[in-house]
Amino acid sequence: MGERFGRGKRKDRYIGSLYIEASKARLYHSGGHSVASVAQAVLLYVFQNILKLLHPFMPFVTEELWQNFLPSSVIDLLMAAFKALPNRKEALIVSPWPQTSLPRDSNSIKKFENLQALTRAIRNARAEYSVEPAKRISASIVANEEVIQYISQEKEVLSLLSRLDLQSMHFTNSPPGNADQSVHLVAGEGLEAYLPLADMVDITAEVDRLTKRLSKMQTEYEGFAARLSSPKFVEKAPEHVVHGVREKAAEVEEKITLTKNRLAFLKSTVLVSE
Repeated sequence: MGERFGRGKRKDRYIGSLYIEASKARLYHSGGHSVASVAQAVLLYVFQNILKLLHPFMPFVTEELWQNFLPSSVIDLLMAAFKALPNRKEALIVSPWPQTSLPRDSNSIKKFENLQALTRAIRNARAEYSVEPAKRISASIVANEEVIQYISQEKEVLSLLSRLDLQSMHFTNSPPGNADQSVHLVAGEGLEAYLPLADMVDITAEVDRLTKRLSKMQTEYEGFAARLSSPKFVEKAPEHVVHGVREKAAEVEEKITLTKNRLAFLKSTVLVSE
């Protein structure tokens, strides 16, 4: 099948920033006011409690934001609908400390982490292939029925965060027919995506670009290899210099391998399409 991108073991700790991005789809949701209101309430609640946590370290700035960051009419509207929101009638310095024993919904967290992993995988693939930021591409999301059910419900969020064409997003439990001409992403266990390569790049131009890049890297590697094969250099140069050249040579060699694999994939895609 297509080229694969695996997910790293390190978990992204910036889930909050992704939630803020994802909230944009809800804030401008056309399906009803309640969806936007929930997003506003969550963002407001989190922001106010962040101010409380920061207040001991940044008292003046946080107090100013606490008193003036939103019009009272919006606050009143949200507080009427969501009783759990904190009361801002008092100064921040005497406000109650955030609760630490709030219920934790592990299932919802897992769902959002899967959405986050899928978004990250698609973004990484776009960066790898230098896809124009504004360009929307199609995608096939492959998973079991349970995962498809909740991921498809967030298709507007996924489209917003990953710059996908909302009308060309497909959710299925098996690889698409053009899998061998697509970039294959593994976002997590049981969650994959296929991005048609023709949507992402001009394949012929990309082959030309990578061929030139490969030639330059091979020349660079040959230079490092020549230095390392010279007894004079290895024996007389300081140890840290020799070590540095070895590291650079290994790094370039790895890039050469990746570029060769990419070229082989692109060329095979051209052959299949022909």
